[in-house]
Amino acid sequence: MSHAAARHLGDRQGVSSPLLSIDFAIAIMFIAIFAMGVQAFQYHGALAESDLYRVLVGMMDGAVSGTGLSSDLHYDREFGFGYLAAFYAFVDPHVLRDPDRLMEVMNRIGIWAILPGLLLMWWAVRLIHGARTATIAIVVFALGPMVPELATSGHPVLPMFAILCAGAVLLFLPLNGWKAVVAAAAGGALLLVGMTVRGELFLAMPWIVLSRADTRSLRGFFVSCLLRSIAPGLALITFVILQHQIETVINSALGTTVSGYFVESYSFATIAPGLVYMAVGCGFATIAAAAVALLYLGWSARSVDIAPRPPLGELLGPLALIIVPLLFFLPNPQPTRHFLMPLAGMAILIGMALAGRLATGRLAALGIALGIGVANQVLAEGARPALLRINEAHSPYLPVPSDYPTTTHANLGWEWRRHAALVDKRERWQALGETLRTSCDTHLIVLSDESEQLFSRLYAGGTPVKANRFIFAVDTGTSPINQALRSDRNTVVVGEGDSKLTGFIGVIGPRTFIIVEKSHIWPGDAVAEILKNPAFADYKIVTDPYTLSKFDKTSVPDDRAAHFGCPLS
Repeated sequence: MSHAAARHLGDRQGVSSPLLSIDFAIAIMFIAIFAMGVQAFQYHGALAESDLYRVLVGMMDGAVSGTGLSSDLHYDREFGFGYLAAFYAFVDPHVLRDPDRLMEVMNRIGIWAILPGLLLMWWAVRLIHGARTATIAIVVFALGPMVPELATSGHPVLPMFAILCAGAVLLFLPLNGWKAVVAAAAGGALLLVGMTVRGELFLAMPWIVLSRADTRSLRGFFVSCLLRSIAPGLALITFVILQHQIETVINSALGTTVSGYFVESYSFATIAPGLVYMAVGCGFATIAAAAVALLYLGWSARSVDIAPRPPLGELLGPLALIIVPLLFFLPNPQPTRHFLMPLAGMAILIGMALAGRLATGRLAALGIALGIGVANQVLAEGARPALLRINEAHSPYLPVPSDYPTTTHANLGWEWRRHAALVDKRERWQALGETLRTSCDTHLIVLSDESEQLFSRLYAGGTPVKANRFIFAVDTGTSPINQALRSDRNTVVVGEGDSKLTGFIGVIGPRTFIIVEKSHIWPGDAVAEILKNPAFADYKIVTDPYTLSKFDKTSVPDDRAAHFGCPLS
């Protein structure tokens, strides 16, 4: 809606409500309690997910090799070059070369980002929908199953979200004249910074544009949307220009594009599992409450019995925050943090319904918001056995014994028990990685689908590793793999064919370590392919006991078994 319309609606919209209020005090207390919970479950000596180890390996190689951002081992450099560049600019080089010290810095980013992120989300929502809506929204959002776990480690999506909310605050301020121009410029600059931290921020731009769109007339709607698109649009254009500049600086084409993502990923087969991942990540109770809230808000906006009738247009912003990222990530739903912005949109809808429409007082509304968080945990635990059975029925991986079976990429079960189970899994791979460092063999090849975590242990204690990407191509009778890879100085390619084992090759003194993922050649048998290839005749073989699959049919012969107990010199 327009600024004039917002002022007419007064305190219900939050534009003229005081910043310091009971609702603000409740929000601050909740954030403080949430911070204590996150601190208690903080990851130490490990990272929360595999993608973070990909980031870790890339940053360490950039520091050790001296190539910095130009290291080809970087993960997701296309949409996170600002995040990576900040580490090289502000973190001690000795920390960047040591996985344990670097992990501690990365993990602290979670709590450093989520706390201001919640506060800035509250402020942004307050400017549009009022203080009480904002308080309920951050409670529902923070208690969404994915958020507590995400906050205990340091994925760049969290600083991105905090910067997004800071930009939204500036762009939502009800200003006029030169003050509005300054706020828009600063807000656009923050959106640009946020995109360099994590490029998916652009998916939230429709929320920023539509949250203050003038819905009183069709012409006013288009004009207001056009004006409010200037700052986000310029930020997006500048981001694309910066991407091309980075290509020039690192002398390498950035391989991932939005169009390529859609072409490679989209399939109708991904919709059903994508919706399930979204539901368990956002919470079953959150999904249900958001659906009820949307129905109620839509009905109340059209009802002649409600005075003043709330404008239907105020639903546009939160709906855009749900729908646009949801459609983008349905083909790539793992892990559930991909649905962080839809969770925020649902939380706002629930806050709108509880704060300004239903006959609920402040304490009752807050109690319902907290109840949604509790219900999410109960339902996640209740659904865990059935969903695990379904997953195991379709998964090629053999189950690994665990005191508390759960999943890595979906928030199933009690959060505290799931967190402990994930910590235990990471500790197993950490121990395996430490064992690999003691290899007595000069040539070792390791088969694991957690190759980044295992490879990162080679750098322990600041050990310098000469590293490259590695591809073992397997001939399946189809077209060969990308020939450009064979001339890439940062990729070692062995074999012929389009199916390939991908991973890393690292050299430490006289020892060569190759750690590759098996899943890319399924249903092929990785050990069998290695045994018959003469290029690996001198290599001893290790298989990761925690990522065995039904396709791993060949055992490692005794004469190819690795020997350990010889520490690195």
